[in-house]
Amino acid sequence: MKLKKITLALVAVGMGVGGTAQAADADRIAQLEAQMKVLMEQLAALKTSTATANKEVTELKDQVAAQSKEVVVAGDIPGSFRVPGSDTSVRLYGVGELNMVHESKGDAAKNDYSTFMPYMPLNGTAEAKRNGETYLHARTSRIGVEAATPTQYGLLMAKVEGDFNNDPRTGNSAVYGDLKNIYTQQATNSYDFRLRHAYFAVGGWTVGQTWSTFMDIDNTPETVDFNGPIGSTFIRQPQIRYTYTTPTYGNFSGAIENSASYVLVDTGAGNLPEATPAGFAKVPDLVLRWDKAYDWGSLSLRGVSHELRIDGDVNGTRVDESKRGYGLAASGQIKTFGDDFISWIVTGGNGIGRYLNYVEGAAYDADSGKIVREKALGIVLGYQQKINDRFRMNYVVGSQKNYNNDYTDWARANNMSGAKTDPYEGQYGVNRRITQVHIGGIWNPVKLVDVGLEYIWGKRETLAGEEGDMSRINLMARYNLN
Repeated sequence: MKLKKITLALVAVGMGVGGTAQAADADRIAQLEAQMKVLMEQLAALKTSTATANKEVTELKDQVAAQSKEVVVAGDIPGSFRVPGSDTSVRLYGVGELNMVHESKGDAAKNDYSTFMPYMPLNGTAEAKRNGETYLHARTSRIGVEAATPTQYGLLMAKVEGDFNNDPRTGNSAVYGDLKNIYTQQATNSYDFRLRHAYFAVGGWTVGQTWSTFMDIDNTPETVDFNGPIGSTFIRQPQIRYTYTTPTYGNFSGAIENSASYVLVDTGAGNLPEATPAGFAKVPDLVLRWDKAYDWGSLSLRGVSHELRIDGDVNGTRVDESKRGYGLAASGQIKTFGDDFISWIVTGGNGIGRYLNYVEGAAYDADSGKIVREKALGIVLGYQQKINDRFRMNYVVGSQKNYNNDYTDWARANNMSGAKTDPYEGQYGVNRRITQVHIGGIWNPVKLVDVGLEYIWGKRETLAGEEGDMSRINLMARYNLN
């Protein structure tokens, strides 16, 4: 009986336990289903959020790509920007310049943008008595563009630059030239655009138009006057140049440059000799150069050889005659106190022509049937004094001398002695000596702006022994773009 009761009790307990377990399982399943539902909802929300994020990322990428096409990126040369979608850097630059000139003595109005002592009127002539003229011009303003692109041969550089210094006054008559000047100034004061530089350079090669290899632009003294003093080289022309650079022995350059056979001929009837259109050069000019920097300054040596040839009709006679002209130059810089320095240039030659500013160079002597060459020497000496970071003074003197030879004999015989008794009152005669002095300062009141004031004095002596003087004050204001 007890056994039966115990068995029934156990069965009852088992049934109770089983029921409780089943109830617990049902609760856990319900909880799992609820948790699963929450997870599914969170997963759905995450998918939606991810899609939105992906869309935002895509839109952001599109926005960045669009902005990158417009953003200005600094280029490889100072002051340049990178052309979008390329490796080319471009720099725009320019100069807006105004000059006000007062001619205290000597009328140089036909060449108003700069001094030009070789043709300064001789004392006692009507032109020399025209003193005190004052005028303003902006013709020396300029604009240019530089570019650079990396290549396997190094950085490929290019430059194109021009100014507005082409004179619209035309004609051989001095009077007509003056009238053109008056007409221009009454209206727009316009001057024509002209090319200064157009070249590219890479791996030691320079190809195109720029300063002649014979000119040392780095050691040319600074002046307010556009051309500066007489007695050195001032020329730009097309060329092909190669420069070999060494760390120890300096730079060695060789160039072939544009040839221009400029030979004067007697035009007869007592007229002034002129350059013959029969001038004819068969080979380009050759220039060799060496430059080296030192702790104390720098040094440069140069040589040029060019062809002087006539091939054509000269006053009804067939002429085919040739001779070589040559020139040598040395220049440099000597450091003195602080940032001050001396710059110097010596240039000379026989038949050097346009490579010395300014001589004619050569003439055809009909009596001998030969080309005779002008022998000349020029010296320029300058000193720059840095008063402070914003103001500098420049003291510059230039001088040029012509030596007696068969060219000066020809000049005396052909109305080129510079005597006032010739048809042009000596204005275009050959000079014995020219001297020019510049004393001036340049002030930087604000960044990119230069204000300069300079006094210029000059003296000219012809082969005939007559003289001409000039005295000028030049005020300059210039804005340098980039």
